[in-house]
Amino acid sequence: MLPRGLRAMRALRLGGLGRCPLGRAFADDAAKATATATATATAATAAAPGGSPGVNPKTSGLPMTTPGAPGAVRPRVVIVGTGWASFRVLADIDTKKNDVTVISPRNHLLFTPMLASSALGTVNQRSICQPVRPLTAKKNATYYESSVVGVDKEKQLVTCKTLGGQEYNLPYDKLVVGIGFQPNDFNIPGVKENALFMKETADATRFKDHVLEKLEEAAYCHALDNDLTLSDEEKWKIQELLTFIVVGGGPTGVELAGELTDFLYNEVANLYKNLKPYIRVHMFTYDLLNTFDEKLQDYAITHLRKKQNVQVHLGAFVQKVEPNVVHVKLGESAMSIRYGTLVWCAGIKPHPFVSDFGFAMNDKGSQILVDPFLKVKGEKNIYAIGDCATIEDYWLPQTAQVANQQGQYLAKALGMDESKTKPFEFHNKGTMAYLGGLTAIMANLPGVSRITGFVAFLGWRFTYWFLQLSMRNRFMLVTDWLRTFIFGRDLTRFGPRSKPT
Repeated sequence: MLPRGLRAMRALRLGGLGRCPLGRAFADDAAKATATATATATAATAAAPGGSPGVNPKTSGLPMTTPGAPGAVRPRVVIVGTGWASFRVLADIDTKKNDVTVISPRNHLLFTPMLASSALGTVNQRSICQPVRPLTAKKNATYYESSVVGVDKEKQLVTCKTLGGQEYNLPYDKLVVGIGFQPNDFNIPGVKENALFMKETADATRFKDHVLEKLEEAAYCHALDNDLTLSDEEKWKIQELLTFIVVGGGPTGVELAGELTDFLYNEVANLYKNLKPYIRVHMFTYDLLNTFDEKLQDYAITHLRKKQNVQVHLGAFVQKVEPNVVHVKLGESAMSIRYGTLVWCAGIKPHPFVSDFGFAMNDKGSQILVDPFLKVKGEKNIYAIGDCATIEDYWLPQTAQVANQQGQYLAKALGMDESKTKPFEFHNKGTMAYLGGLTAIMANLPGVSRITGFVAFLGWRFTYWFLQLSMRNRFMLVTDWLRTFIFGRDLTRFGPRSKPT
């Protein structure tokens, strides 16, 4: 018999989403998120790549029944994606009533609100990722690491492709599309070729390696002269290498700018003492944190400019990005800046999957159009949730909070009689953003309109710690913060150019 404390921790290791004001916006009780189902794998599951015995999903459309309940048909629910919305459906859906299969090339949920923190080594990337397989095993669901490349609506089949290139079909009774988004370059010349992006863990790794590479290149310039004096040409070169540009003033761009300046003016200033005078950080954006009220927007702009030394350019439109030069329009004027690092956080667009398979789209063609019940317009058994979808005549921000609530709603709705289902309604439980310098802003909390400064920073950290999907992640996150506080950020670079010769 385990001691009481250890039994409690074991019970929480896959759950742990709580009930703080912001926590309710993202999660239900841990017990609900990790409820154990008794259903067994379906015929479609048995015939997945790898070839276990069973019914071949390419040829079989027969429904499965739950063992011990003859004649009780379990609808086959195929969930596409492992983002916030999809993961929440998986966590909350009743697998006693539904035969669930998850399809995604990414085998984990990324805690995207902390991606910027992982990009500069404040936290480890593994601390903000939750593998999907422990949850599918606990829920007695099935997961295939594949991409969906086709949908046959008449036969109710999805065509999937493994990472090795093998294709197979899976039948569905209900299809849930929650594949998120991809960065939008707005067809601006040079963005795709020359900018860095910030969406996945690979992007965070690439960004960190790139920043460290530029720092080492700049440090090398001092080795060219024995007396450490620099020519004007060398000074201009160092300043170019140490000019960092963030495009986009949403939460990702703002938090990345905050983390970047913390890194540059703390670790870099101490470890590259000769480089600090050359560091420049610019932010180009039309507006900043437009989901916050005007007072908090002004507070954020002032803090970034005066405390973080970020040159915030409002009303800016990027015209062209060259390998080391960005051309920007500012009102009636224009400017060009030489840079060493440019990261694009300015917009999102749908995956090709969304536009290629004939789903109804919004006027911009950027999101799947769904009804108030999250069902794709014109379809009887296909649902779309999260950033890839928009409800007709009901605008919502593309945030993890919205996606999570939609996942909760749909998981419950899939087990109910449609005639008894109420339309989806979003309940804003608060928004927040980190600005750097142990300062954050929080808004729309129950009973509190706004919080700023260090108190908001503590609330920001506690909330994100509380919202981690397992005790494992919570423990790792605390140790990361403690490590960074005592020893500073990790400056190890693992990119291809760092390999030993």
